Amino acid sequence: MSTPPVAIVSPRGRLIALAVVCALFAAMGVVILLLAPTETLNLIVGVAAAAFFGIGGGISIVTQWRRSRIIVADDDGVHLAGVGTAPWQDVDRFGSDSTHLGLRLRRTAALLEGAPDEHTAESLRATRSRTGWDLTWPATALDRSPAEAAAALQARRPR
Repeated sequence: MSTPPVAIVSPRGRLIALAVVCALFAAMGVVILLLAPTETLNLIVGVAAAAFFGIGGGISIVTQWRRSRIIVADDDGVHLAGVGTAPWQDVDRFGSDSTHLGLRLRRTAALLEGAPDEHTAESLRATRSRTGWDLTWPATALDRSPAEAAAALQARRPR
């Protein structure tokens, strides 16, 4: 039986607050429509608020919620959102300081194969020379402290 994956997600509190605000504005749009549905201005403002905050806000929240998984470590390696996958044999270690989670790689070729253009071998070297890590994530982008995230990811590493 394999160990379950470890997922590091971005904090979802702000998304919940955004959902509440969108729901309030969409409800206000519906109330405006119900109070005076024959007034042209009320009709425009009510439909616009209900559509923008109700439909647009809902789609935005669902999309952001699904993309909130930053790092997933499983049997295949470490899957990094927006970057690619690093097989375990390419991962040197995870570590942290009080403000960042860091990932140090042995080799970057597999990770960079499918990475967007902003992630290059040069950019990873520059980050390493500046921080000591190839990739870093600020504590504010994590659902737990950097030390807890590093410990969980290191513990998930296959033996």
